[in-house]
Amino acid sequence: MSKIRDVLLRFPGVARVRLTHTGEGRLEAHVLGWDKPMLSPDTGPFAELAKNNPDELQFLHDEIFIAESYLQGGIVLREDAVVFDVGANIGIFSLFVGARCPSAEVFAFEPVPDVFTQLRTNVERHGVSTRLFEIGLSDREQQVTFNFYPDLSIMSCRSDYADLDNETELVKKYVANARETGPDGRDEHLARVASLVDKDFDLSERRCQLRRLSAVIDEAGVTCVDLLKIDVQRSELDVLKGLDDRHWALVRQIVMEVHDEVGTPTEGRVEEVRALLMKHGFEIADTEVDLLRGAGRYTVQAVRPGYENDPRPVIASVGSGKELDEATLRDWLADRLPEHLVPRRITLVDMLPSVD
Repeated sequence: MSKIRDVLLRFPGVARVRLTHTGEGRLEAHVLGWDKPMLSPDTGPFAELAKNNPDELQFLHDEIFIAESYLQGGIVLREDAVVFDVGANIGIFSLFVGARCPSAEVFAFEPVPDVFTQLRTNVERHGVSTRLFEIGLSDREQQVTFNFYPDLSIMSCRSDYADLDNETELVKKYVANARETGPDGRDEHLARVASLVDKDFDLSERRCQLRRLSAVIDEAGVTCVDLLKIDVQRSELDVLKGLDDRHWALVRQIVMEVHDEVGTPTEGRVEEVRALLMKHGFEIADTEVDLLRGAGRYTVQAVRPGYENDPRPVIASVGSGKELDEATLRDWLADRLPEHLVPRRITLVDMLPSVD
């Protein structure tokens, strides 16, 4: 049955599969999809994820799966894409890549040990083809101290780059913007997020290893990076500076969060990043992150000219995610398996049955 499960998991949008036999011995497949609307982090495939905080998971889901923030600006995922997920956190973007482009190989980087453990659990549970690195990326190899916020791990960052007042303001902006333009049915979630800034953030320190991107590329033998995704809390420029001139041509697309906060050391960084990417031949777009309007957070997309001529088919782009249907899944299996291995019934479910 593992062969049937593996084939189903290669269909875009399939999160989990459970195979059962009826009383008559007939094989049935229960399929849980990623792209079914998420009403709560306690339902669907997200309920099973290792996480620090369900409200943080809700934010990541809305940003990555609903807003498709990393596929904006012409970014696409091609068949057999190589994706570097720098600042992987608990793995939601890695899971998104696996959901939309199951043939992709993801290199996921997360330096904070507590969060890395959750990342490993999540990608292994869902069968994403991933190479995991318990490191961060920077302009040189070093060990540094990170601030780790258990209640809001996505704010964790190098201690020397931390700005707690700014993070508090960001949470307030997110709540205000989400109430105005975000998905419906989030009132309780937003109230809980708002309450995080009514008390001091829990904080502990972790010593973390940083390496240069070029060192990893050399050691891994990577010959093409179809998408370099960077979200590293004010360290984004350091990541780019860790890429040698000889490796820039290997990178075909970049999508990154850039901090450009007025009155801070990051002010003017969007233009600095744009200049560096233009120097290396990319076409560039940038937008302010919608749910973080006014907080100095921007997304920069960079695509190398000519990438549209890559012969591999585009598997994922903005709007390509679709809810699953039984007939399409059955056809997918019938094209890849002997007839006797195709389940008699395929059922789409909100939660998998508890017995395999």
